[in-house]
Amino acid sequence: MFTVAAGVTVTTASAAPQAQWTVSNPAANDTFTAANQSGVNAVLTNVTTGATVTCAVYGATGTAVDGTYASGAGLATIATATFGTSANKCNGPLGSKWVSSAAQPMKLNGVSYGGGVTKGTLTNVKVNLTGTSILGTCNAVIEGSANTGTYTNSSGLLAIAADATPALTVTSASGACAGLIATGNKAKFSATYKVTPIITVTSP
Repeated sequence: MFTVAAGVTVTTASAAPQAQWTVSNPAANDTFTAANQSGVNAVLTNVTTGATVTCAVYGATGTAVDGTYASGAGLATIATATFGTSANKCNGPLGSKWVSSAAQPMKLNGVSYGGGVTKGTLTNVKVNLTGTSILGTCNAVIEGSANTGTYTNSSGLLAIAADATPALTVTSASGACAGLIATGNKAKFSATYKVTPIITVTSP
């Protein structure tokens, strides 16, 4: 489908975009859901402090509209995304527990295609992150993009790999964050999603 996650092919920002793309979504309303791939955690890493938050439960919903596109920009939209739930929170340092949700729609973009695999990016990222610990509650906002991702037609797996050069930035942080996260910190993210229904993306 698009871009994204741990242990999958790396996308290079310098790759020349392919000129035409086709999206085929079996869903009558062009929607899709994406659930965490079994056994693969989502990992948010604060590169500045070294703190990591690990989620066993995460997911997303969105739209991928059937059609032919002149470029790979905006092949799909993620409307909602969650990392952790109230019942299954993510684990962080010092026994902290975290949940996160998307604050705005994100775009999945194709950069190159070959052998049934699309390499791409996830842009317009903005998520609200809330953590709790014995010290209190920490609230943060993270914005930017994830620039190393893949979508595989045969499996419906959307994988986001941690970028070599982090493209996510903490734009605000307040409360009892215990030095784990602060405004201006750089971050990277990885996860693998199983997309339903399986969407087919091609580019000649």
